[in-house]
Amino acid sequence: MVTLILPVIAIGVMTLVFIKGVPRDLPIGLVDLNRSATSRKLARMVDAVPSAKIVSTYANLSEAKEAMERGDVYGIFIIPEDFEQSLFKSEQPQVAFFFNNAYMIVGGFINKDVTTVVSTFSAGVDLNLRLKKGQYYKQAMVSVMPVKVDTHMLFNPYTNYFYYLTTAFLPVMLLMFILSGTVYAIGSEFKYHRAGEWLKTAHGSIVRALSAKMAPYLFIYSILMLFVNVLLIKYFGTPFKGNVWILIYNAFLFVLAYISMGIVIVSIFTSLRMALSISSVYAALAFTMSGLTFPHIAMYKPVMILGFLFPFTHYHEVFINQALQGAPTYSSLKSLLILNLFLLLPFFFLKRLKKICNTPKLWGKN
Repeated sequence: MVTLILPVIAIGVMTLVFIKGVPRDLPIGLVDLNRSATSRKLARMVDAVPSAKIVSTYANLSEAKEAMERGDVYGIFIIPEDFEQSLFKSEQPQVAFFFNNAYMIVGGFINKDVTTVVSTFSAGVDLNLRLKKGQYYKQAMVSVMPVKVDTHMLFNPYTNYFYYLTTAFLPVMLLMFILSGTVYAIGSEFKYHRAGEWLKTAHGSIVRALSAKMAPYLFIYSILMLFVNVLLIKYFGTPFKGNVWILIYNAFLFVLAYISMGIVIVSIFTSLRMALSISSVYAALAFTMSGLTFPHIAMYKPVMILGFLFPFTHYHEVFINQALQGAPTYSSLKSLLILNLFLLLPFFFLKRLKKICNTPKLWGKN
């Protein structure tokens, strides 16, 4: 059940969480102290942005602040009392937008959209004033916007959080099962005092014992990793522009690398409880250290180097290269090579693991 059923359930739950891709209609509040036709027009424009929706109107800032503290709204848009008059006098009135940046993704979304719509409204007002003063349309447009930006959003043009987060969260979730499954499969031989019999069954060969023990896990987790990739690309439309065989090889290496790390951990910590604890910490740090949420280049160098000790860092780099960016194969070779190096680590601990199997007093009691 832990090896197959729970990972499948977790994949389903995680997929449902992010299936909408982009958050829409996040609630914000409005404080319109001007109550003019112009202020209402601006409020309607703010209400029309994809990420935000004005759900409540408040009489003053204090009421709106209480609503934000209760969690009713993520932002408060305030239009000052003299908004329309100042606008027509070209006195540059100032609207205010307070947003809850404790939720950085939510704050980033609504701030971007609201700022954009206010800039558009401001440019429209300026354009109308210039036209009324007799300027030609083209001349007025140049005056309003002397420099245009030609923006190209690459590799995730829809700013879709499904593509961004599930491609990372699903492998992270699976690696937790891979690590804990590996550690438990081997560690339970020590805990229940079967390690000697296990090695004897393999005719004294620790390599043969490990191979027989981990082969079913490798098969099941490899199938699950391929299932995740098929789910993301075929059924949920995650862009795929690279080499399919590289992607399959990458998934296979990912599973093998975490099985290898599980073998290393259980070889060092013979207590099953301690080995499971260490593997949980190692698994939990994989996402944080991957550079996905905070870029490696901005980390302190020792921390950045530490991030390379997690197979997920290299797996995800290959996935992004091949799936989203359509990068040439050679750009993924370095990460694939590092993933291969993880497979060598258990060989440094085989002698110790065999010794533990032959020495009952070294078997952990927990």
